[in-house]
Amino acid sequence: MTMLSAVVWSVAILFVIISAQATSGILNNGVKWGFGSRDSSKDETVFQARAKRTVANHMESMMMFVPLALVAHLAGVSTDLAIKGAMLYVAARAIYPLTYWTGLPYARTVVWFVGVAGTAMVFFQVISAV
Repeated sequence: MTMLSAVVWSVAILFVIISAQATSGILNNGVKWGFGSRDSSKDETVFQARAKRTVANHMESMMMFVPLALVAHLAGVSTDLAIKGAMLYVAARAIYPLTYWTGLPYARTVVWFVGVAGTAMVFFQVISAV
């Protein structure tokens, strides 16, 4: 895995979880609502609320990871630790929605920390090289 492929996979994960969030809204409110202005809607289901928080959380993590990955790529930082950090980040971000959507609180937190650890691994490799 390269830093750029980790960025691309992070975007792919975001696309999937945004699609899940949108689909859950349409399933709860109907197709007409989905194509309309969405000015009024039913109360969110538990899954809808979790999906919304998952999207927000992933975007927050991308705000830290993506710039670091791009700097690492531009600076030629491709150490084993940086690559493993990127792999951990992507793997954790792929698993995180499943743990959140299914309500696995401890697993969700552990997976979140793994993603943060992966980001930190990339960060420390970047700051030691720049």
